Amino acid sequence: MMRYAGPYAAVFAMVMLTIGCTAAQQRQAQGNVDDALISAQVEAKIAAIDTAAVSLVHVQVKSGMVTLTGDVHSKTEHQLILAATHDVGGVTTVIDHLHVNPHAATTQQIENDLALQTRVKTALTEQTGVNAFRVQVAAHNGDVDLNGDVASATVHTLVLETVRAVPGVKRVRDHLRVART
Repeated sequence: MMRYAGPYAAVFAMVMLTIGCTAAQQRQAQGNVDDALISAQVEAKIAAIDTAAVSLVHVQVKSGMVTLTGDVHSKTEHQLILAATHDVGGVTTVIDHLHVNPHAATTQQIENDLALQTRVKTALTEQTGVNAFRVQVAAHNGDVDLNGDVASATVHTLVLETVRAVPGVKRVRDHLRVART
């Protein structure tokens, strides 16, 4: 009979915790759930407009009041995001701190950057003597940033030559560290 005490004790503890919550605490908990749901719905609507905007637009919700911050690519995108946010159930107010930035990344630019980053990592992985796991690669509009550690000056040179040979690489910013021997 003792082996059943554990599950019953856990259920009893949860019931006691729920009973022990004040009405204000229960309302606060429900408000937090509602705000999280509103935030998720706003982010989903933003993603439907432009997947790149999901990483550029930040959504904060407090008691149904939505604050939008970040960059959008165009005035049209800005208006669509505001309208979509107002359409979400439970939204009481929208505070707009979005900035139209024609240089903000588009979905296509993000896809191109990720594809270039993948090509560079693949090229490094195929090189004998290069520990590609120790080299971090970031790409933006053809510019590639390299960070991390390499074993020697020879490997350092090999990494730079390999990256420069990858199609689509315009410029390499070298922040690699050569291990001391």
